[in-house]
Amino acid sequence: MNTDEYKLGRYVRGNQESRWATMEEVRAAGLYLDLKAEDYPAAGLPLMSDGRVAVVDDKDTHSLIFGATGSKKTRLFCMPMIDMFAKAGESFVVTDPKGELYERTSGLVRSKGYKTVVLNFRDIGYGDQWNPLTLPYELYRGGDREAGISMLNDFVAMIAAREAANSKDVFWGEMASSLALANLLLLMEAAPPEQVNVASLARLCAADNEEPLKELAELMKEDTIAGMNYRGVFVGADNTRRSIYIVLYSMLRLFNTQENLTRMLSGNTVDIRRIGREKTAVYLIVPDEKTTYHFLVTAFIKQAYEVLIGEAQKEPGFRLPVRVNFVLDEFCNMPKIPDMPAMISAARSRNMRYFLVAQSMHQLRGKYGEDADTIKGNCDNWVFLTSKELTLLNEISELCGSIRRADGTERRLISVSELQRLDKEKGEALIMHARQYPHITEMADIDMYETFKGYPAQPMPPFEAKPAQVFSIATLHREVMMGKRPCPFGQPQTFRHNGASLLLDEDDEL
Repeated sequence: MNTDEYKLGRYVRGNQESRWATMEEVRAAGLYLDLKAEDYPAAGLPLMSDGRVAVVDDKDTHSLIFGATGSKKTRLFCMPMIDMFAKAGESFVVTDPKGELYERTSGLVRSKGYKTVVLNFRDIGYGDQWNPLTLPYELYRGGDREAGISMLNDFVAMIAAREAANSKDVFWGEMASSLALANLLLLMEAAPPEQVNVASLARLCAADNEEPLKELAELMKEDTIAGMNYRGVFVGADNTRRSIYIVLYSMLRLFNTQENLTRMLSGNTVDIRRIGREKTAVYLIVPDEKTTYHFLVTAFIKQAYEVLIGEAQKEPGFRLPVRVNFVLDEFCNMPKIPDMPAMISAARSRNMRYFLVAQSMHQLRGKYGEDADTIKGNCDNWVFLTSKELTLLNEISELCGSIRRADGTERRLISVSELQRLDKEKGEALIMHARQYPHITEMADIDMYETFKGYPAQPMPPFEAKPAQVFSIATLHREVMMGKRPCPFGQPQTFRHNGASLLLDEDDEL
């Protein structure tokens, strides 16, 4: 047999198409960890674990974990992974619907010297503060306007997502988003840093500020983003503008009605840029019984990704010094993350990994449409625990391949019926790892990890609840009209004086 025949021999019909991976193959495909050790060289998705030793995928690969409600996704995978990250000195950002991840793992994290960040949307008033407009403002004012505006666009998309999902007419949502973006740009240009916050945005978007904004918009250059967006709103009929403001108020209702939330989002104790430079644990505690605050979690994840990509670009090899792991439980219950397919494609080479936890394939496709296939394709690891969804069961079964019976007929390596009978009490999980043959293993429950016991949760102190400083459009309007300052986005040195526009030369005095 020549070399080519030898290489191709295993693909000739008649050989088994598939089989189960042996334990030796699984061990060889990952990193072996002695869980009694104080520190680990790396961490990742456990491919097998009995609570004393484990084999993990320590490579730059993304993972997709499928399991219906009650399938022990958190206890078998999420909690053990966080504990492993802590011992490996890797940063992580986790969504924590019940607060149980923080309760179970924050003590160990503290003992390992981590910077811990908690955005607590379940018990607002405790944990950290995060101002989603701080980094866009710093970029905008620091000379990178495009990056700042891109972040503002993402934030507007997040706050508009729920309204867009509940509306049959996209026009009103798009116009309200245009006005919100214009108002954010006005804050970037005219407000002092302490007044750049969601409270100022909510106040600017109130209907009683329409007239001063309209007058200022008339002085703005038409080729600016703010000027174009303002004109697109203010040229409409009165009824149209009223409808736009109604939709805009609905988008921002949370910031107008929940003072604690507004204070939480107006201060800042988080430096996202450090997550990829020093070991940091970020817990995003958000209620799973209601979706009110989910858009804020999505906004944080998107902003963190954008910032960390920028930080990676500053490094040799364009990789973050400290690996960042995003463990996104209830991934499909959060609003759609803009550009998620591009994010998951680009993250790997920057030393970032995603662990996406979903209940079903239908849920993933319902949220991301055709992009779901790109997301799936970029996840080299698939974990299946349990499901009654026939589409998912068939796909898993088919991906595992077929085997030939003794009589020459074929059957799938694992049938749809067999997939539904994985033993929950034993922690059985089917894992498809990279290009390896699939395997079924019994995963240890978090209570079986002896070395992770005995660490009480970190106390979560209340943040200092200072009232948010709010930008005054009335003051800006008055100063522009009196000639005390130029109009934002206006012609150079254009002032209003006694109701008339004046264009001053450098040597002129008003």
